Amino acid sequence: MNVLKRMTALLICTLIMLTSAVSAAGDSSQNAPAVTLSNNKTAQPDETDEPEKSAPQLVLSDSFNSISVGSKMRITAEAAGFETAPASITWSSDNTAVATVDSRGIVNGVAKGRAKITAVAMDGETPVSATCVINVVARRTFFHYLLMIGYRYSSLGDYYYSDNNYAWQKPFGFIRLYDTASQLIGYQYDFTRMVFTYGNKDWLIEFWKGQYAPFQYGAEIGVYTKYAVGFGDTPASAYNCPAKEDWLNMEMTLYQKQSDGSIRRVFTRDYTKYWWCDGYRIGRINKTKPATELQMVSRITLKDEKMALAFSKSMLDSGFKQVDSREQLKDDSFCLEGSDVYFIWRNLTTSQHLIPVLLDSDLDPLSSVFAGLRTLAGIFFGNLGSLLNND
Repeated sequence: MNVLKRMTALLICTLIMLTSAVSAAGDSSQNAPAVTLSNNKTAQPDETDEPEKSAPQLVLSDSFNSISVGSKMRITAEAAGFETAPASITWSSDNTAVATVDSRGIVNGVAKGRAKITAVAMDGETPVSATCVINVVARRTFFHYLLMIGYRYSSLGDYYYSDNNYAWQKPFGFIRLYDTASQLIGYQYDFTRMVFTYGNKDWLIEFWKGQYAPFQYGAEIGVYTKYAVGFGDTPASAYNCPAKEDWLNMEMTLYQKQSDGSIRRVFTRDYTKYWWCDGYRIGRINKTKPATELQMVSRITLKDEKMALAFSKSMLDSGFKQVDSREQLKDDSFCLEGSDVYFIWRNLTTSQHLIPVLLDSDLDPLSSVFAGLRTLAGIFFGNLGSLLNND
């Protein structure tokens, strides 16, 4: 049955790619110049100078965000530079007809409009405050209900996600062809792959972020395994969605740089076990190739330190830089703490090289089609042998 499901998926992807081959042959999108989303470093004081005591401040998880009418989001506040930790934080809204907020910092969208949410904490006798602007947009549209067909909806955060137990994609596992075919039918996302061997299995942990169809953007982390140890990671490699004992604890937050340079938190997936940690919002990003306005901040807990070292080596091979601590993290870097790997991903991507490898843009359309057919034939029959051996 697994063979039939995967063969069906392969045939669908093959048909999609063949019908898209001619139009894709001339695609020559270029990378956009890099921009910095966060983690800007300031100069450190000279060692001979007395360090200045920082003023107390409340640091909110969001400076601004948007939610739909009837949905909610949680704003968190962290006290920095206080003499003693504040006993409590008081929350208020300047426009309760648009958005209300409770004592836990959970904002509820009431009606279309804008509201300013204020958090106040006491540093001794001195009040310290911080604000977040919430833009409440219209009730859910047709696209929201369309996404509900394949995904769960979180009213706390106003985003969509996959149910790890019942995801429709789960029976199909994963092969590289899925990424290639998706790019050709308009899914414009970045991805990067980490492949390593641990516990007599080959593991694939892949990251994605970008535009999924014209109305949906988001990010994913997927975990896959295969028993074909020693055969490497090839276009014909067929990975399985892992058994529950191979799910990994992880968390992930997606940020987006706005046109005015500010940073918006798109969603947060809480720390728990996943084989597929994902999230999506309705809307469009400004530039899809590459999707560098999106930044993924995550932690993955591997099974033990040996597995974490193998995963870290694969991250280095994929272009990530290793730093010593979480405080030093910046774009496309990671740090290792025991079996935990913390990382920030923004620029690295394999997706920009997919179509030029498959279809040579210097060839005429007919030659490009034949080049694509040759590539597909190798992938298809190589993967068929792998599937039959591993079923």
